Amino acid sequence: MSKKLTPELEKLKEEYDFLHKRIGELEWEIATIFYDKKAIFESDEEKIYAQLNNYRENMGILIERIKDEVRKANSDSQKKR
Repeated sequence: MSKKLTPELEKLKEEYDFLHKRIGELEWEIATIFYDKKAIFESDEEKIYAQLNNYRENMGILIERIKDEVRKANSDSQKKR
């Protein structure tokens, strides 16, 4: 079942999909960081964790924006009835 999204929700979905994919890539990188390596620089690992935390914070902000847009779209839909 597919829902018809407003243009704004379409844009937010694209942003969500990007962040979701990027978070997954970073989590994979963390999980496999030692693959085929004997050692890594601590700063490399810290950099990845910092990026991951940044993307997670952005995801939280984005989810709130999506919720606001859904409330707005629902309100507009109710007014049209």
